[in-house]
This record gives sequence, structure tokens and C-alpha cells, in this order.
Amino acid sequence: MRTFILIIWASLLCAAPSCRAAGLPGAFWTESGRDTQGMDGSYTQGFVRQGVELARPLGGKLQAYGRYNWRLRSVDKDYFNSYTPYAGAMLSFKYVDVGAEFGWPHYTGAANGNKDYSVFANWFRYIGLKEWNKDALVKALPLSTWGSAAYDLSNQNGPSTMGWVKLEADLLWLPHDWMAGPFVSYDWRLRSHNPDYFDFSAVAAGACIGNGEMRLGAKYAWRDYPKLGRNEKGLQLFLNVYKAWDLGK
Repeated sequence: MRTFILIIWASLLCAAPSCRAAGLPGAFWTESGRDTQGMDGSYTQGFVRQGVELARPLGGKLQAYGRYNWRLRSVDKDYFNSYTPYAGAMLSFKYVDVGAEFGWPHYTGAANGNKDYSVFANWFRYIGLKEWNKDALVKALPLSTWGSAAYDLSNQNGPSTMGWVKLEADLLWLPHDWMAGPFVSYDWRLRSHNPDYFDFSAVAAGACIGNGEMRLGAKYAWRDYPKLGRNEKGLQLFLNVYKAWDLGK
């Protein structure tokens, strides 16, 4: 909690005109889909975030932000379905964000809401393994990874990490720069407290069509829940949307 307060206090100090940098960065992300065989059923989750850039220390961009998260599914809803407002601050570099945030979770079912404050590091990296060639069978071969590591200062979840690694093969170049092709991926999710329904890993193979902001596809996944001693496999349908902006530009 002390670390969280110090980071927020530093952000407020940097709001002074002497160190303010213009920028109102924001983002929206959502994923909806249907798990035809597994634990989730039909689901949707996502967030909308709006921040204000305060300064640019150490070659990064410091912002304070508000964020609203939601998470809903049709199966085992009581301890999953929730909505949570957050307030936080983060320092963003080319591939990594580090920060702290405070949230007020509300569950729509039987679970009780708790305060959520944590420090975190998020990363994203995109690597083109093959130079773009519109005349080749495989026009591009993008490798991407996203992940998050967090420490829950309220000690309800403890340390946690989640993320994915994905390799795609872009075979079809469609109008308006939409691309389509197959992919393979690996997902993980781990934490130290109450891990039974949280911890899992999954290998998947599928195909999708997308344009950088929207992706529609299907995948067949093999999932392992180690604490439950449970394995699942089945077809999943999904739609992802991500959009970033800066209202200051």
C-alpha cells in the first residue's frame, strides 16, 4: 500500500506545469466468444481506460488514469462476473509498462467485493519473422507476446502472472489491409493465492482474420488446470477489438 501511495503522490506532483507533457492517452479492449466444450460458456470481458500524460522521465511516459473493467460469462458466474473501476498511474516504455493501481471490484453473483490495490508490469512485443511479400504464399510471419506480472498489496491474490505467445502465418491479403491465416498459441495464468480455478495453461491452433484493431477467429485449445487435476479440449470462437487514442492530438 505504501508503494502505491508514493507512486500516486509522485504523479500528482508531476501534474505541475513545470513538468507537464501534453497528452491524453486512452485505450479500449474487449474479447467476446463462445467456449463450446469448456468452463466459460459464452463470455465477454474488456476495459476502457483514459489517462493524462504528466511527464516523460527516464525516456518513458508517465500517466495517471482511470479504467473500467468488466467480465461476464454464462457458466459458473458467481465468482467470475464482475465490474471494477480503477485509478492508477503507470510509466510506459517501448515494450513495458510499470505502475500501481487501486480498484473497487463488484461481483454480480454470490461473491463479495473487495478492494484491489497492486503494483504491476505489463509487456508486449511484436516481431516480424519474415519480411512482408504480397506475392509469396506466406506473406508475413508475425510472432507476438503479451504478459502481465502483478503483486497484490492486499494479499488476497498474492503474486500473479498471465499472458500469451502467438505465432501467425498471414496467407490472404484482403481489401483494406485485412489479413487471414492460421496460428498457434500458448496461454498461461498463475497466482499464489486461491489458484484452483485461476491457474491454467493452454496450447491452441486456429485461424483468424484481422486488421490490427479487430480479430475474428476460431481455435481448438487443449487446456490444463493443474490445481483441479482437470484437462479440457474443444473449439472456441472469439472476437477481439483493440483501439488506442490520444485526445490531446
